Amino acid sequence: MEKNEWNNSLLLECIKEKKEKLIEVADHKGLTSKETVKCSQELDVLLNLVQRQVSL
Repeated sequence: MEKNEWNNSLLLECIKEKKEKLIEVADHKGLTSKETVKCSQELDVLLNLVQRQVSL
């Protein structure tokens, strides 16, 4: 596996984990809690990284 493939795989795994955490936090604390919003913003950063890679 090449370095770039490894990085992409790791990034996709991070996104999957962050999505799961976001769902869990939102279920327990509500959609507008500070923790839910923070988790959502962190997921946005990861998704933006993927979008930038696709755009190259």
